[in-house]
Amino acid sequence: MVLRFHKSMAVLSLVLLVAHPVLLSLSAGSWNLITSLDLPWYIIFGKIALLLVIQGITSIWQRRLLDFQTWRVLHNVAPGILVLVFVHSWMAGGDLQATPMRVLWVALFAIAVVAYSAHKFVGPISRKSNLWTVKSVSQETHDVYTLEFEPPEGSQPLQYNPGQFQFLTLYRDDRYDGEEHHFTISSSPSSGPTHTSTIKNSGDFTATIGETEPGDRAMIQAPFGRFSYAINAPDDRYLFIAGGIGITPLMAMLRHMRDEGADCEVTLLFGNKTEDDIVFRDELHAIAVGETPNLSVVHVLSQGQWEGETGYIDRDLISRYVGDDLSGMSIYLCGPEAMMDTLIPELLDINANQNRLYSERFWL
Repeated sequence: MVLRFHKSMAVLSLVLLVAHPVLLSLSAGSWNLITSLDLPWYIIFGKIALLLVIQGITSIWQRRLLDFQTWRVLHNVAPGILVLVFVHSWMAGGDLQATPMRVLWVALFAIAVVAYSAHKFVGPISRKSNLWTVKSVSQETHDVYTLEFEPPEGSQPLQYNPGQFQFLTLYRDDRYDGEEHHFTISSSPSSGPTHTSTIKNSGDFTATIGETEPGDRAMIQAPFGRFSYAINAPDDRYLFIAGGIGITPLMAMLRHMRDEGADCEVTLLFGNKTEDDIVFRDELHAIAVGETPNLSVVHVLSQGQWEGETGYIDRDLISRYVGDDLSGMSIYLCGPEAMMDTLIPELLDINANQNRLYSERFWL
């Protein structure tokens, strides 16, 4: 939701800024404002800002046009755009000649500068002076690793709800040194002073997670998100549906339910490609045979030989394990976008309560 809002606001800003000179030119009956360079300096400032803003197109089609690193660096033109646009509007804006409007414009500019500075400089500098330590690195499957983080000396453990996520920056003296990424917190808040993120190799940066070593340093900003049974309305019956590494927030919830002795019934439908891809398989079994929660785990594999359920999680499979009426349970769904797009309408079609249907997409 945060990423989509961020992208939508950027696209809206781009459309409004491009429309500005186009509409002025149409009103004047001439394209001189756009095509000519024989204009006052503050108009040239606006034209330069518009050229820089066009880099927003690279955000819309980033995966096709640029690699992530280059795209990320391009965002650093933002302060220049902000200054150029402010000076341009201050000098050329007829609507800004009135004193109240000028006060408002300066206040908005100051807020933008403070917000950008806090996000880009103050926050990171503060967090970098108080770095966490990678306590351990555990390999879960052939391409999934769990990093355990220890708080800085004298600092309190991270306070979070099961299912929330963190922004993580690793310092390992490699090409990704200082690059920020977001990952689910896979541990239970009741597990002690450390916490974990379980990460799958699904890109350039995540392919290097296995190279992380105990003692490496990490900057952590957390917690974020509301995908947590501890935040939403409590229930005594839950349906958890996970696709691949989408198990991580659900695993955090199951661990917390176990630690807290939650008196509830949970059915977990867990889809993977092969048996070797099943993350937390042994621990899920241990929770299922334990006292709490009352957990039933159904593994569904789409490839390879398997005696259990095969194919994909769909309406028929859901009906076989939890029935045709889901109105009496809370449902938590996490996985790839294609799975989400298919399952959410099917869940609603078998009476899932939309107010108790919670989902988290792995989307960038």
